[in-house]
Amino acid sequence: MKKQFYEKRSQPRYKCSFSVKIITDNKEFDGTAVNISLGGIQVVSNQLPSSISNTIRLHFKLPNIEFDTNISGRMRWNVENVFGMQFGDLLPADILALNQFFKNCEKD
Repeated sequence: MKKQFYEKRSQPRYKCSFSVKIITDNKEFDGTAVNISLGGIQVVSNQLPSSISNTIRLHFKLPNIEFDTNISGRMRWNVENVFGMQFGDLLPADILALNQFFKNCEKD
């Protein structure tokens, strides 16, 4: 029997593809963002943070945005080499940068 999932997202997701640095437990991993919203991000990586709900940080540069972004949050799920991170509190500059980035993105 196939499981039914209820979407809890309150923000639209946007397709993307850019490099991210995953920082957790004093370790760093590389990954690729595949979708993003003001609420969180989905990342593909060959190495995943150690456990769900741990606080992790992502460092990335959004395409066509001048400055680097550093956002903390919690990993909420992982399947094979993909995980979803719910953002913590975003700085006003991060919100502005993300909204600017979304203008050139396709909704997922």
